[in-house]
Amino acid sequence: MARRRVTASAALSRRQEQALGCSLRLVRELGPTAFVLREEGPPPAARAAEHRVFLGNPHKCSCAVFVNEKDLCKHICWLLLKKFKLPRDHEYALQLGLVESEINYMLQGLQVTSQPRETINSAKELQIADDGYIAQKEIDTEDVCPICQDTLLKKMLPVTYCRFGCGNNIHIVCMKIWTDHQKELEKDSLVKCPLCREDFAPLKLILEEFRNCKRLVTVAEKQHLDKHLGIPCNNCRVCPIEGNCYKCTDCSEYHLCHGCFRSFCHPSHNFAFREG
Repeated sequence: MARRRVTASAALSRRQEQALGCSLRLVRELGPTAFVLREEGPPPAARAAEHRVFLGNPHKCSCAVFVNEKDLCKHICWLLLKKFKLPRDHEYALQLGLVESEINYMLQGLQVTSQPRETINSAKELQIADDGYIAQKEIDTEDVCPICQDTLLKKMLPVTYCRFGCGNNIHIVCMKIWTDHQKELEKDSLVKCPLCREDFAPLKLILEEFRNCKRLVTVAEKQHLDKHLGIPCNNCRVCPIEGNCYKCTDCSEYHLCHGCFRSFCHPSHNFAFREG
């Protein structure tokens, strides 16, 4: 049995940084501890890759890093840190695997943090809009998209919402990707909500929102030309980066804002930058 880790190695710290700075989406849940993650590729090709991740004893991932090194990869770290909300230095975030009681602890914590703010199907708490759908909820400062696990108010991205179950908000782009990975959907099908598991919205409505999404994003970008939407600084954690954005050419998905770049906090590697 592997010795329990008490601190993160330099390699694990880098993987955690990659996990917190990369663009991943949870596109399928194969079980309470088994997931399919979609990772967007780098431009210009930007081809997406999908990885199957299993949390258990030991953890497993289908990515090349895990297969070759048998150590925690950024995909496992992403689930532990972003979906299950473990602090980076938490004992469970450091181990190669977790026993059943530790997995149950994480699942219980997830139920508390991801539970919709109002009880599903409660007529007293859920309002009905004029169109007959459940009214869209206001976005709270702590609300996250359940697919990309990013805080909704930190990303200038259009959202859609669950119209039959909980009324919670999800990025339109994320919901389209989620929809693409659900099996046997017809054009008149109702898509299930990733949060409450009730019907979310008709498929044709989600597709229509997605077609309009690019125009909405373009408007948002024009209003915030000095921001790099969805890109956090890996040092000070500001998100999105404002002004010039510096990307490490040696690390995967490592970005710095102008202030942190000038502080030489990551001095040993070369950077490319994009003007804000």
